Amino acid sequence: MAAHEDRAIRVRDVMSKQVFTVSPSDTAQSVARLMEEAGVGALPVEAPGVGTILGIVTDRDILASVVAQGLSTSTAVFEFMTVSAESCEEDDSILLAAQKMHDYKIRRLVVVDENKHAAGIISLADITRASPELGGLVLGGISRQVHQSPPLEGASTCRA
Repeated sequence: MAAHEDRAIRVRDVMSKQVFTVSPSDTAQSVARLMEEAGVGALPVEAPGVGTILGIVTDRDILASVVAQGLSTSTAVFEFMTVSAESCEEDDSILLAAQKMHDYKIRRLVVVDENKHAAGIISLADITRASPELGGLVLGGISRQVHQSPPLEGASTCRA
């Protein structure tokens, strides 16, 4: 798929629209259970009653920051979540989302609506299904040990 075709595919076309969110005060165990039940590896963390996304928590966060450190399963999400996680908007092209994943060496982005509320999640797998070539480029950038990877060909520089 050519880069110009990737620009035409919007995040909303490939993202997972069923999104569960958690509160910063939820426990590691309750979040792990929700991930298992929902079959997901990441959940956006939102401000209770407001809906604004504060960050993201992944299954790897639970393993590396709670289990590996010997912390209690009742540890609150705010103690180990990624604050101010990278996000994208529903109308963004998948090329822009891919560029952010490549630049930040991450596999998922929270998709936000116009009110900055969680609208879904876009993963590297979602991008790869839509554009195997683009997915391969992102994975190559994520896998590199070099701190600065060159931008994807045909992509513009992303602003955080």
